[in-house]
Amino acid sequence: MPRDVNGSEEMTVVDHAAVEASAVSVEKKARKPYPTYEERLAAADKKIEQLTRLNASRVERIAQMEAKAAQIRAAIEKSEAALEQAKAKKERLLAMRDRPARTRAPKLSPEERSAQRQEALAKARAARKAKRAQLELLQAALDESGKTMEELLAALKND
Repeated sequence: MPRDVNGSEEMTVVDHAAVEASAVSVEKKARKPYPTYEERLAAADKKIEQLTRLNASRVERIAQMEAKAAQIRAAIEKSEAALEQAKAKKERLLAMRDRPARTRAPKLSPEERSAQRQEALAKARAARKAKRAQLELLQAALDESGKTMEELLAALKND
C-alpha cells in the first residue's frame, strides 16, 4: 500500500503548486569557507592538547597497571611459598605415617641392669685413667723443659 493512503485504496491528489513553492524556498547551502591559517593553527593546537592529555592518561594507566601487576607478582610469590610449605608438611606427615611404630626397650632383669651398670663404670674408669696418664706425661715434659705453667700458656697463646 502506498504511504500516503490511509486504509483506502484511493490516491490523494498532490498539489503541484505547493511543491514548486517549497522548492523555491529551499536555497542552495553556501559552501563553508576554507579555514584561515590562524584557525588551522588553533585547531592543530587543540588537537595537540587533546593528544597530550590522552597520552598522559594512557601513561598513568600503564603505571597503575604495572603497580597492580607488581602486587599480583608479590601475591603469587607468597602463595608459591605457602604451596611449598604445604608440600613439605605433607611429605613430613607421610614420612611420620610410614615410619615403623616405636617399640619399648625390653625390661631388663636386675642382674642384667647391674651388669650394664658395671660395664659403663668400667669404661668411665678406663677413660679417667687414660686422661690421668696423659696429664702425667705432660707434667713430666714440662718439668724437663724447666718452664713454668704460665710461660707455657703464654707461649701457646702467642702461637
